[in-house]
Amino acid sequence: MNTSSFNFFTPTKLIFGPGKLNDLKEIAPNYGQKCLIVSRPKKGSLKNTYLRIEKLLNSVDIEVFYFDEIVPNPTLEGINKGVAIAAENKVDFILGVGGGSVMDSAKLIALLYESKGVIDWKAAFSNYDHPFSFIKSKPSSLPFLAVSTTSGTGSQCTQAAVVSDTKNKEKITLFHLDLFPKAAIIDPELMLTVPDRVTAATGFDAFTHAFESYLGGRTSPLTEQLSLQSIKLVIENLPKAINEPNSIEYRTSLAWADTIAGICLSNGGADIPHPLGEIIGGICQRIPHGETLAMVYPKFLNYKKNIAIDKFETIANYLGLEKKPEAFVNKVIELLNITSLSESLEKAEINDLEKNEILSHPLLKNLDPKNEQTIFDIMNHSINP
Repeated sequence: MNTSSFNFFTPTKLIFGPGKLNDLKEIAPNYGQKCLIVSRPKKGSLKNTYLRIEKLLNSVDIEVFYFDEIVPNPTLEGINKGVAIAAENKVDFILGVGGGSVMDSAKLIALLYESKGVIDWKAAFSNYDHPFSFIKSKPSSLPFLAVSTTSGTGSQCTQAAVVSDTKNKEKITLFHLDLFPKAAIIDPELMLTVPDRVTAATGFDAFTHAFESYLGGRTSPLTEQLSLQSIKLVIENLPKAINEPNSIEYRTSLAWADTIAGICLSNGGADIPHPLGEIIGGICQRIPHGETLAMVYPKFLNYKKNIAIDKFETIANYLGLEKKPEAFVNKVIELLNITSLSESLEKAEINDLEKNEILSHPLLKNLDPKNEQTIFDIMNHSINP
């Protein structure tokens, strides 16, 4: 552990715990009197949550507008529409209520907001392309608040947001410090109704954030300990939450694992699986992000265990396993099997045309030119086992 030199940053105020949604009426008035709620369909599975939030905001004289057309893997067109609605209603702040796709959408609507309702995507892609660069704030950007309803993306405490370019079949990640929420409410009570498949995919996503950031060169004493804690929490509690979805204990453990993994990701960054997963997800937009990660992880682990031996051994020891890289690899494979994420490739039904598009994607060559063949082999063997 390097304690002599490191950076650590997390500016979001976190409001964590069962019942904490009620704190929204104390927080929201600090950011204005007109709010755009960004969400999945207003009359969908979370309709009671949206109604509760609307009543909380109305109780402190905040006028509420909705943009409830968020889809999995949000698109450029969707963000354009959200900014147009925000501009039309002259809102003061954005409130994202949902999982990763909602959070990414709300973040981008807030960051890229212009009073005329038109986004300069060319400038956004050019300026916001590095996770650890400092780019000054846009005067027109709006404050963003987050209410999480899943445990996995960590988006409530990162400086990143992903958007899909459906025309070019790409997923693009933008980075800016203003993509951190001003405040985030993580209330595990809102996660009790999350379906098993979503619980599995998002929970595994949280695991990958903790693990991949731990592998990198930007760790700190803080993030190393948080990563280890998150990894253990997911491995121990994800199968339990799937078997007992109404357990507030297991949901709280996963919500905390997700939150601290997001903090680690925002400080340490991701490894190969995330860009590989985004390639798959960009071409096959029907596949949830966590499931694309599950597809590539077995091959990635077999590759990485011979490179990061010490870190694999440390994690294995922390989990109470035999202090060998293979012991940790086997534990992750066991997790994939227990959660049925090992069936992700079969469920995805990726056709030959899609496989060819995936394997010819330029990022496979450009991600790390020195390891081009290795990266190609990981992807190829992941989708052609």
